[in-house]
Amino acid sequence: MIDAQRSSQRWIFWLLLIIASIYLALTLNWVLNNKQQQYKLQTTLNALPLLLPVQQLTQQLQTERGMLAGFATQQLPSRPPIELQQLQTDAAWRDLELTLADQQAISETAPDYLKTLPEKTQLLLLRQRISDQQLNSSDIKRAYSALLRPLLDLADYLQQKNELTGLTKPLAAIVVLTEALELAGQERATLHVAFAEQQMSASRYQSYVILVNEQMDYLQQFAALSSPELQQQWLMVQSQFENGAFIEQREQALAQDFDGDATLWFTLASTRMEKIYQLRAELCQQLLLQAHQMDLQLEQVFQQLVKQLQWLLLIYLLLIWRIYRLHYGVRSTLQQIRHSPQF
Repeated sequence: MIDAQRSSQRWIFWLLLIIASIYLALTLNWVLNNKQQQYKLQTTLNALPLLLPVQQLTQQLQTERGMLAGFATQQLPSRPPIELQQLQTDAAWRDLELTLADQQAISETAPDYLKTLPEKTQLLLLRQRISDQQLNSSDIKRAYSALLRPLLDLADYLQQKNELTGLTKPLAAIVVLTEALELAGQERATLHVAFAEQQMSASRYQSYVILVNEQMDYLQQFAALSSPELQQQWLMVQSQFENGAFIEQREQALAQDFDGDATLWFTLASTRMEKIYQLRAELCQQLLLQAHQMDLQLEQVFQQLVKQLQWLLLIYLLLIWRIYRLHYGVRSTLQQIRHSPQF
């Protein structure tokens, strides 16, 4: 009777041990998955501080491109503030360099991207060639666009590296808005030249129409990917007086009427881009906040899983100890019976 009872207890404890082992393995797997997610998120978090300094430099380089492209025509009514703009570009470049120096983790997590960034000497050489009148308006636009491309690619790089579904949508919104702003910068430069020269070739006009259509497509994608708050802000930007005046200038150009004020166009286009860049900066801040919240949530889940793992280990060890006691307790009893005088 006693042997049957002990045998039944052993089977129960063995069953409990198997169940505990399964839960222990599952919990350990959850812990490992959590740490992998934290590592992936940390990789993104390390690179996110680059977004705003790169945006600032991109915006200044785009303004410098448009300004110099129009000035190269030698037909503007007045000289634009080129030197002041170049000082602003240089300041933005220094801010980016300081960010890279302060954020050493970026060098470890995004070395392949950092290798693509342009050198300051490239910009200085380009400015010298423009000063020596070696480049025309089209050359200037192409040269600055090539200089800008690695900066524009940061958002796309982060999107490709991201493996967390929670950040997919805001990153996609930043990517399409980045491309829309670059096309807006190209439009500003293109019409700055066209209004200065009061003409545009048929091939350039065709390219301009394509540029405007692509820009509008990207902005529609941005609106679809954005939060309701950002969508409302975008509607407010579109309803402002400056944007209405900008649309009138654009429609005039699309009608192939280039008898316009180049300086007014540049001012209106710059104001519109500044408003859109403010939306992008807010989107970047929201992304950074969301990433930090995800990091905090993952850490909280990790701590809970660790506690659960500790309890499961304790239960697992207690079950092993109990099975051991049952097994060797029976052997000890049998040995005592065998060595008794009555046996």
